[in-house]
Amino acid sequence: MKGPLEGVRVLALERAIAGPYGSMVMSDLGAEVIKIEPPRTGDLSRVFPGPNHKGESFYYLAFNKGKKSLALDINTKTGKETFYALVKVSDVVWDNFSAGTMERIGADFETLRKINPGIICCSVSGYGQTGPYWDRVCYDVVAEAISGAMSITGEPGRPPVRYGAPIADEMGGLFGVIGVAAALAQRERTGQGTRIDVSLLDGQISSLAYHLLYYFCSGIVCSPQRSGHLSLIPYGAFETKEGYLAIGPCWPRICRVLGIEHIIDDPRFESRESRVEHREELNAIIEEAFLRERAEDWLEVLYAERISASPVNTLDKAAEDPQVLYRKMVVEMDHPLGGKIKHVGNPIKMPEIEEEFSPPPTLGQHNEEILVGLLGCSPEKIKKLREEEERRAEELLASLQKQI
Repeated sequence: MKGPLEGVRVLALERAIAGPYGSMVMSDLGAEVIKIEPPRTGDLSRVFPGPNHKGESFYYLAFNKGKKSLALDINTKTGKETFYALVKVSDVVWDNFSAGTMERIGADFETLRKINPGIICCSVSGYGQTGPYWDRVCYDVVAEAISGAMSITGEPGRPPVRYGAPIADEMGGLFGVIGVAAALAQRERTGQGTRIDVSLLDGQISSLAYHLLYYFCSGIVCSPQRSGHLSLIPYGAFETKEGYLAIGPCWPRICRVLGIEHIIDDPRFESRESRVEHREELNAIIEEAFLRERAEDWLEVLYAERISASPVNTLDKAAEDPQVLYRKMVVEMDHPLGGKIKHVGNPIKMPEIEEEFSPPPTLGQHNEEILVGLLGCSPEKIKKLREEEERRAEELLASLQKQI
């Protein structure tokens, strides 16, 4: 696909969300992403429980559009040789394995830079490659918890709540992509590759700058605000006679729209500080007013008054929203196993980006294109590669059976 990263080849050793999400973004920007998967099983997200298309799980489909799939066991002798041959003709090696894994399998930066001095290695992990927690297991929910993000999400006085989407994973992937883009720019000047170390925890701490600076400046530890804001009142989601809507900063205009002008001069609400102090009382008055009419009726008035507002959509409504469709944020594509699938579009709009997407690949779909077309592997070498993979798979199975 055409885009600013056209001509950049990424070797993706990835699983779950952070790695696949980030490499999918690079594909959206024009990079050629080769997803290297275990030959028999592939990325385990392929068989994740839940809805699927022709046996490919929604989980796998969600984070792998636009890529090429190469079934390759890099733990065999010929598999490792093949991987190193790919490194020679690639720009980026991308992974989201646990810290230390790339060293154990001989795919770390110090090893790969000897093969290709310009190679950029980006590792996205839970806690990063250094620090006292480097070897701990970390998933999205754990990163949200340890960072403090869960402590400010949900209802005051209620148990902590995880954000609805895998935000720590996705932000980790995005920070990795930013790092790769910066490293590519640096390589233009120096000719040298580099190593990028991104952690989910670091990404969450960075995203909490607003709340942490509030604490650093005041000594006050932020608490959950439901859908509200620390220092802007009114702000957030409100129930109406039918449905919910959300509003941004709009004081005192919201009072005139709702017919409650008399509270504008109320001493409890006359300043931002006093409105924060009397947050619950003000929100109760506003919600009582909103309950008189339906959300769609209020929204017509709010839009006319240039007040930032929207319905609180369910996902099905969001996927059909005229703005979402106009911006091509829901796209449709043919799947290699038959039928069509819908997917999310590219949120980065540039004239140079071609918005024609290829579907998530089937396991090993691009084996011949990569092994023969790119690397020029002979039939004999491919046969040897597959025989070694079969032997290793049988050895692993036998080892597992002994442990049962």
